[in-house]
Amino acid sequence: MGRPNVLLVVLDCVRAANTSLLGHRRRTTPFLEAFSREATVYTQARTTASWSLPAHTSLFTGVPSEGHTLRITERLEPGQTIFDFLDGEGYETGVFTENPYLTVHPSGLSDSFETVVTERPDSTDVDDPSETRNGVDGFWYADKLTEWVDEQTESWAACLNLMDAHMPYATRDAYDEWGTDFYWAMHDELPIKWEWSVYGEQLPAGVGQLLEPLYDGAIRQTDAILEQVIGTLEARGVLDETLVVITSDHGDGFGEPPQAATEPPAVMHGMGTQEELFHVPLVVSGPGQSDRQRIESLATLARFPDAVLAAFDGDEDDSGWFLAPDGQTTAYQAPPTGQTAEYAEQYTDEPDRFRQSASLVYQDGPGDTVYKRAAWGDDEYEAVVHGRRSEPSDGTPIDRPPSDVIADSAEHSETLDITELAAGEDEMAEYDIDGFDDIDVKSRLERLGYL
Repeated sequence: MGRPNVLLVVLDCVRAANTSLLGHRRRTTPFLEAFSREATVYTQARTTASWSLPAHTSLFTGVPSEGHTLRITERLEPGQTIFDFLDGEGYETGVFTENPYLTVHPSGLSDSFETVVTERPDSTDVDDPSETRNGVDGFWYADKLTEWVDEQTESWAACLNLMDAHMPYATRDAYDEWGTDFYWAMHDELPIKWEWSVYGEQLPAGVGQLLEPLYDGAIRQTDAILEQVIGTLEARGVLDETLVVITSDHGDGFGEPPQAATEPPAVMHGMGTQEELFHVPLVVSGPGQSDRQRIESLATLARFPDAVLAAFDGDEDDSGWFLAPDGQTTAYQAPPTGQTAEYAEQYTDEPDRFRQSASLVYQDGPGDTVYKRAAWGDDEYEAVVHGRRSEPSDGTPIDRPPSDVIADSAEHSETLDITELAAGEDEMAEYDIDGFDDIDVKSRLERLGYL
């Protein structure tokens, strides 16, 4: 076999706890379960941050979030990701997603790809627009990906980021198995930044529980999109020549209570230290892999570049490519800048409560157990995770405060070239890519709750 292709599928916002792959009561991921019979399933995988920009930066570069601390007001300079490396080796590279941080935001992540495919949210360029609530969904991006694959004559590397499980949901009727008219009415009436209505105590945190059945239907749709993509690659005869990594950049919250004294409840994502935000699914199929593995040891998404390099060097089976080095990994979120910091002032009476850093340290334990020590600002706690359940603990093997571990990790991490955005760029005032003017970009960001 020649050089393997690389397919990274990011199920944006999909948390481990709501995948039937890992035991959720609703059958949200039947295809992923079938696919995993000849792949490696990591039951204790952790992302490095709970929102797209820093999480994808770590995923693409292998540098933990505390090592790069990339914020919305900064840019990653070109040439530093695993996709840049593959491009230098003659690979064709492409990204296919509605996620603005990977396509239209000037954060620099889109510079890693020769081909950037995205679409206006009000487009009706689908076979049957009535099948979906908002026109374009993940099936459209799946089609664009496989059309692109058909055009390639050399090895290729692609990232497909599926936003179907990111609010606002646009689930087709065929996969909306647990929604009701009442749930959808609540979904449609909520403000786009509904988490700040909870933080500001205009809405109870429990309203999120009414959205979780819709979320599960959206995950079921991402699973069906996966089935289409993998099935097409198999029919084209290229699946056995491809490293496939299926994961999520972060989870989502529906009002789960805080564990640190001053942290907010887990509402959507980007704020807090709860496991619902950091524990993600991870399924890996090496090029030609046919043996099933279930790895319960702690894993980190920051090992994605290592997995790509292992496959590039000729390894066909995942032998634990994503395992946390020395059984320990971290996650970190810098205090927010830009509009998120402004929202704290606008919506709440305690803005400083929402302008804290999140520091998390995980240590591998016996079986499917993980020890955790975390802090929201200066408020620290300890927990033990059994499978998908996190419980408070009065002592863990992690004997250093999270701030010390994070500082030490940052000091010894690879340094990335990051610069401040020019004036106005973080507001998208002057940004234009492939025909998108600033109004289009703002509409995209606003629809997804980023503005």
